[in-house]
Amino acid sequence: MNRLTLVACLSLILPAGARASAIQDTAVVDSVTVETRRRVFPVTDSEIPAGPLAPGTRYSFTRTSMIWTSALTLADLLTAIPGVYVARGGFFGQPEYVMYAGRGAASIELYWDGLPLYPVGADSVYSDPGRFSLSYLKQVDVEVLPGGLRVYLVSERHELPDERSVIRVTSGSFGTAQYAGLFQRRWPSGLGLNLAGDFMASDGDVNVSRDDRYFDLWAKLEWLPGDGTTGAVYQIRRQKQERDARLGEGTPGVPARNGTRTEFLFKVFSGNRPDRLGVLAEAGLGSTSWSGDSVVADQSIRQAFASIRFTTPQFTVEAKGRAADARVRTELEGRLGWVPVSGIVVSGQGRWQRLFGDRSVRSGTVSLGLYRGPLSVVGQASTGDVIQAAAILSDSAQHVSDASVLLGLDTRRLSGHVGLARRDAFLPAPIPDFPGFPGMDSSVAATYLVADLTFRPVHPLFLTAWYSHPRTKPADFQPPKHGRVDFTFRSKFWRTFRSGVFEFLLRYGIEYWSTGTAGINTLGLPEVLPGATFHEWFVELQLVGFKVFWNLRNARNSLSQYVPSLSYPRNAQTFGVRWEFAN
Repeated sequence: MNRLTLVACLSLILPAGARASAIQDTAVVDSVTVETRRRVFPVTDSEIPAGPLAPGTRYSFTRTSMIWTSALTLADLLTAIPGVYVARGGFFGQPEYVMYAGRGAASIELYWDGLPLYPVGADSVYSDPGRFSLSYLKQVDVEVLPGGLRVYLVSERHELPDERSVIRVTSGSFGTAQYAGLFQRRWPSGLGLNLAGDFMASDGDVNVSRDDRYFDLWAKLEWLPGDGTTGAVYQIRRQKQERDARLGEGTPGVPARNGTRTEFLFKVFSGNRPDRLGVLAEAGLGSTSWSGDSVVADQSIRQAFASIRFTTPQFTVEAKGRAADARVRTELEGRLGWVPVSGIVVSGQGRWQRLFGDRSVRSGTVSLGLYRGPLSVVGQASTGDVIQAAAILSDSAQHVSDASVLLGLDTRRLSGHVGLARRDAFLPAPIPDFPGFPGMDSSVAATYLVADLTFRPVHPLFLTAWYSHPRTKPADFQPPKHGRVDFTFRSKFWRTFRSGVFEFLLRYGIEYWSTGTAGINTLGLPEVLPGATFHEWFVELQLVGFKVFWNLRNARNSLSQYVPSLSYPRNAQTFGVRWEFAN
């Protein structure tokens, strides 16, 4: 059946890191057009912001692009976005908090098939993107606001009559191991079954008698009879987390974390067209809970939601409402996208939330995109209130107003963007997983320079790079000069195999930053974040559905750290295989 795919002008707007993983994905289209594909079975809506959207306001990582990256976690994937700093508490299994735009870890919002993912457990302030595996995600969309990121995780969908299975086995340094599996099946009656499991374990460093592990289980049962305009979906995700405490170098380090996080989601939907154009309405129930922790009591957030959307190739309007028994008690949100004439796209979003403790916040964003031929210009402005931790009654709202402008050029061999983002002052809350830094310094209103480049001199070779630079005092975990460069060779040069079933990729990446700050330490003084350079190698080879990969991080044995006092291991390598097949 036909399916609506509206992706935000990726051929014009993807910054270098994201472009490197997306330019080879034939699913990428312009946001102001509609791509339809013939499906054997219909699939559910992706639950991402519907287009049209202004160029430069969204990144899209598809299933194809994700499996050709070295990303092990969601945090790894987000390093493709210019200006993102991942505060890594160590190697695989340790905390990985995404810092962006001078807002600390408050800069990111997470959604799972439309369900908000609130932080729970001992750290009820922020969510750790390092705890979200990519094993059962079909797509990750990132909506870029001038002062934050909204990340939409889209679970796997399966549209073919043949069963689909994926097995991934990873091993590596410091006792690192990962075993992941996925099984999917559809029936002519409209029923669909999706099952996945993901186990990870790691010591985290040399000569360390500690252990980090999680065990993820995911199941989704769906029913889409007929042409799929009406259906129902039930899914559950359960992750058991076990993390031993880790001592820092003269600091408390990272505390232990043990417990089980569970999400459940049930929804029904109905539309008047199988391609998701026209009217689409849905309603459902969802919950997030934390249990089995000896330190904090069990927590749960239950909610109900409903939405209605009207979509044409040139116009979209959508309204959503939520009601919950904790944290965000009531939420109303509206979205609009419009292409009045060719070459102009306007989009906007507004939201009102009422939190427990008689608190309320409002926010809104508007974007305008102009594009013609290889050139594009995008302006964006947002204003509103930010509450970092809805679970903490004493956390009051901070009002911020931000704006950005982005100029883009896109040709067959050379693409690039340069932009300025003006971001308001903000006081981020400290991260409970980093007790060595019990405070964060307030950022000042600052203008950030952001640039990216993609250069393809010949078909198998391309270079991607991005750079971020606050032109005034830098915020904590936002180094004054921060960039990443990737050199990639990817080719199907071995023509012995027909139909391009053989493919080879070799990538060498460098991430660097200058000396900045990392919060307020236990002595009440600003902590220095020393400048650093990290090198990475990634190799992947595919033969039909079988892939072999090898990744080496910190390849030049740097003694630098992403978070002061929390060492990052040298020559941290992982390797393994991924096998996808139809039963």
